[in-house]
Order: sequence, then structure tokens, then C-alpha cells
Amino acid sequence: MNKKGRRLKRYFGLRREAVIAWNGGIEHLLPGMISGWVVAKDVPLQDVRLLVGPHLIARAEINQPRPDVCQSLGWQGTPGFSLLLPAELPPVDWRPTPRLLALSADGSQRVELTLRSQPDQTADLLKRLLQSELLGLEGHVDGLLLGALRGWAGRRGQRQPAQIWLQAAGQEPRPLICDQWRDGLQAKGLPERSGFHLNPQALPQSWGGLEVWCSFDEQGHFRLPQEERVVLPAVGSEVMQSIQTNSLIEVENYQPMQEWLPGVPEDLRHHWQSLEHFRLYLDKIEQELDRRDKKPQPAEKKSMLPKWWPRLLGGDR
Repeated sequence: MNKKGRRLKRYFGLRREAVIAWNGGIEHLLPGMISGWVVAKDVPLQDVRLLVGPHLIARAEINQPRPDVCQSLGWQGTPGFSLLLPAELPPVDWRPTPRLLALSADGSQRVELTLRSQPDQTADLLKRLLQSELLGLEGHVDGLLLGALRGWAGRRGQRQPAQIWLQAAGQEPRPLICDQWRDGLQAKGLPERSGFHLNPQALPQSWGGLEVWCSFDEQGHFRLPQEERVVLPAVGSEVMQSIQTNSLIEVENYQPMQEWLPGVPEDLRHHWQSLEHFRLYLDKIEQELDRRDKKPQPAEKKSMLPKWWPRLLGGDR
């Protein structure tokens, strides 16, 4: 046994790092942000750092509330993190593998974080993302609202609207241009005209009834986050018929509000939009009532009594 080598390693501080028991990882790998959570029972981890060799790409504190994680693990603290990515990178030597590390306050303890869904592909996807033109893009799928698939995507300081891709199993990806007005984006430092809305009627019938999602890239590696599954209404369903009936109202009434809203004071925009949504809701109810009123009514049954019968009972002559 080479005891001399061990003594030299201890002398120069080259001891093997202790294995840290931890849980967590990367939940969302997006062009503009990497988010997730990490918990280490015996080591207080303070921040996460994205490194390519010696180059520090981005850094963020581990201080985001995650009540779901704390409840599941019986943990007290704020184990979440949101690491914002820059839109541009300095010259980088790409031979080293990109790594996302969670470190203690003094940097002596660290763990390398991986994707919770695809741990074996973490390094490859990190490198692909950092080298792509998508870097810096943010976005979100709001869901099916007011008869359309809605959401937003963009980057700070963009000169052209972002393009994302609508995806569904067995279907060719379809591009979506994000150039529609969307409330609340100015607070994120993004252009307010970074929203998108898609009428399901604009899609081929083969998309009807399918679950859909959106991605920043055509290949579907980097998905836009969303809270719930989105399933398009099936062709011929009541939902699709309702969308078809009210699509003209949407086009006619919703767009002017988008044009006027930028001139409304910032503190009133949310209320303005809420009122507009309620107005559209009332419009749809009115349209539905009109549609029902136009249905052919059953013909009145002819009386089998002779015409003189009312006069006999003292009725009108």
C-alpha cells in the first residue's frame, strides 16, 4: 500500500471530497432561465453556478420558496432557485463540459445538479442550449382562454418578435409568431407585444383532440412552461362549435382593446383587461342566446274544433 502518496495528498490538501447526500435537480431548462431545487441534509447550500471550464456563465442564490418540496421532504427552508441566463456569452472554450453546481457559502462543498427528467442528457442539453441562438428567451403557455391557445415568449431588448413551435405527438411542428399584446410583460422587462394566441380552427382537423405544448426549438427539446395539460377540442365537439360561433366576436372586439391598452395607466391595466374579458364573456352568452332564438320553433298544433267554437263560448268574433 502506498502510504507515502496518501501523506503527500493530505499535505497538499488533495483529499477526496466527501460524498454529500442531496436531493433535487433541474426542473426547467429554458433558454432564458434554469430553475429547480436542491436540498442537502448535512450541508447548507447557498448558491448555484453555471460553469463552462473556468468561465462563470451565471449565478443565483438558493432562496426560492418551494412549499411542495418542503412538505414532501419534511424540510424547512427555501430550496428553490431561478438562474437567469444572459442573451449573449463572451468567448468560451467549449471543450470542457458545462456544469451546474450547487455550493456551500465557502465553496468547499458542492454537488453537480442534473435534469430530474433526463439526468443522462444534462451535459449535452446544456451545451446545446448555451450554443444556440435561443439563449435569453423566456416564455409561458397560459392555456386555452377565450377560445384560443394563449401565452407569450420573448427576450429583453429584442428587435424582432420571437418564434416558437406548437407541438403534438404525430404532427409536424407549427411555428407561432409572438407579436400580440400581452398584459404584465413590461414588469419582466419584455416588450408587451410578445404574446401569442391561436384559434384551434386554424389547425388541420388531425390536431383535434390532441394534447399540445409549445417549445422554443423546432425539435421540441426546450419546452415553454405551463401549469396544466392543454388538450385541443375535438372536431365537431360542442367546445369547437362554440369557438366557431364566437370567433367573429373575438376578432372584432378583442383587437381594439389591445390597441388601446398601452395608453392606459399602468395601475389600471389589470382592471381594464379584467373588464374586457368579462365583456367578451357576456358577448358570448348573448351570441349563444341569439343562436338559440334562431332555432326553428315547432309549429303550433291546429285546433281540431270548428272555427265557430270560440264565438259560441263568447270569444272574439
